[in-house]
Amino acid sequence: MRNSGQAGFSLLGVLIAVMIIGIVAAIAVPKFNSAIASANTAKVEADLSTLDSAIMVYEAEHGLPPKDIDALDGYVNDVSKLKPPKGKCLLKGGGELTVEDGTVYELTTESDKMTTTIRRAALSGHKAGDFGK
Repeated sequence: MRNSGQAGFSLLGVLIAVMIIGIVAAIAVPKFNSAIASANTAKVEADLSTLDSAIMVYEAEHGLPPKDIDALDGYVNDVSKLKPPKGKCLLKGGGELTVEDGTVYELTTESDKMTTTIRRAALSGHKAGDFGK
């Protein structure tokens, strides 16, 4: 007769462990994706604010706004390497913006109430104040 005290895992024990791992993963993955979107949003907000400040300093020194982002080379470190993060970013009002590979920051022109032309940094048409929760 065989000894029934053999070591090992039962099929039921393994199935329960796999189910627990699946439940934990189902809870953790959405939280992780939300954290990535928040981090991407914070980086985009910081980059656009930095670029807006550099635009103002450039305009104060030169008397006219920069023509493109590369003109801000002396005002922002490694401006040619400044790229938005790939993935989702959160927009105010509950929207999301998905940034694809190859998307870059751009300069936009707008006019205020006194018909003064203002250059602002933007990402896909959205300025720094458009991002966040």
